[in-house]
Amino acid sequence: MKKQWGIIVALILIVIVAFFAVLNVESVPVSFGFTEVAWPLIMIILGSLFIGALTTVLISVSTTYKNKKDLKNSQKELENAEKRKEEALAQLRADYAEKLSEKDQIISEKADKISSLEKELISRMTQTPANSTEQIK
Repeated sequence: MKKQWGIIVALILIVIVAFFAVLNVESVPVSFGFTEVAWPLIMIILGSLFIGALTTVLISVSTTYKNKKDLKNSQKELENAEKRKEEALAQLRADYAEKLSEKDQIISEKADKISSLEKELISRMTQTPANSTEQIK
């Protein structure tokens, strides 16, 4: 659809230029400073149109090249940022796993201590009633 609109616009422009060509056939003097020539007005209009189109294309190509270069640099920076993010994430995960294993070890030590204290308490509680009955006699 976009291509069709482009073709339609091009045809309209061709018709307009042909219309101007028919209307502007008389010669017009053009001074270049060092010489003067007499050309048909339509040639001057078409020459100006061509120079303007050429200038537009050159500027457009230059801008497109710059934009592509900027895009490539931005993509490279993005890839580097992604790599740094992944490295930082991996480092954080490693630190977290290390801290988690340290906490698990501390929990295990505390659980062992609780277990040993429970055994000691049970043994004292079982010894205490025997001692108290002996003291009463």
